[in-house]
Amino acid sequence: MTDFYTLKVASAEKGTADSVVLQFDVPAELQTQFDFHPGQHLTIKSTIDGEELRRCYSICSSPSEKGLQVGIKAIEEGRFSNFAVNEIKAGDELEVMTPQGHFGFTPDMSRAINYLGIAVGSGITPILSMLKSALEAEPNSTFTLLYGNRNSNSMMFKNELLALKNRFPTRFHVNYFFSRETNEVELWNGRLDGDKLRQLGAQLFNWSEFDACYVCGPEEILESSYTALVEGGLPENNYHVERFNTANKAREKSANQSENTQVTLKRDGRVMKIDMTSQDDSLLDAALRQGVDLPYACKGGVCATCICKVKSGNVEMGTNYSLEADQVDAGYVLSCQAVPTTSEVEIDFDV
Repeated sequence: MTDFYTLKVASAEKGTADSVVLQFDVPAELQTQFDFHPGQHLTIKSTIDGEELRRCYSICSSPSEKGLQVGIKAIEEGRFSNFAVNEIKAGDELEVMTPQGHFGFTPDMSRAINYLGIAVGSGITPILSMLKSALEAEPNSTFTLLYGNRNSNSMMFKNELLALKNRFPTRFHVNYFFSRETNEVELWNGRLDGDKLRQLGAQLFNWSEFDACYVCGPEEILESSYTALVEGGLPENNYHVERFNTANKAREKSANQSENTQVTLKRDGRVMKIDMTSQDDSLLDAALRQGVDLPYACKGGVCATCICKVKSGNVEMGTNYSLEADQVDAGYVLSCQAVPTTSEVEIDFDV
């Protein structure tokens, strides 16, 4: 489901000067709807200065913990993140969508997995949920975390990671990297990126020994990290990435976009028809312009909240960071990135 529910904020704890952990009270009647697997995110909606804003934030709690938590770090000119860090308090009510996303895994106590997590900045939030889940629910698994920040004062979840290291001293291994703070060990100094991973692979780690690698951080480190790890022996299929929802970039117009298209939409069992012109940037924008309430969050091709299936007609997508090749082959698209190339298109949001 991609519906919003009103949840009360149970607590809003600031871990650093520019970050907050929000814990939501989930009523008993909504527990099933808000079940999640480690790595998923929540879409939160609020009206700020008269404008409705939606943002995705990764769940940082594990399924076994009481309370549903997300970690939010304020970013420069980030209207929602700064509002969350500075304004949201316990007792406030927010509109929250049920958990979404394909990043992460479902723990299995019979597994013995050697996990590698790589996080930079607030990229720790989904990785934290996964490492806690693996350590708690998979007694034969181990987890190595490489965590990069500007300095030690900017680290989210510093105390929680220390507590986990004390609980699981032989199964949890963590290394910190600071780009603006020096350490006596030169290997721990500098940005955590592809070059640093090559150094680590040469001196400390054999990347081929990891059964699964999960990476979350700024866009600029992801490609270089992938290249360094695969060159170092990590099988490509063991590499999994979650991108930040960065500021929306203008979508390039497709030369194949149909001038005028009648779009048939199915959502929650209802069938609606809209008209789309070449002036609309996407199927989603055309629907919103005509008053149709569709699920969406980032509008950047990242979160997959707006996923739907093409039942007839043809569309093209711009950016796609979230759908796998087999999903695209099966007809799934991101409505925020899709434009029709035929005069009639039928789209189903209920599949």
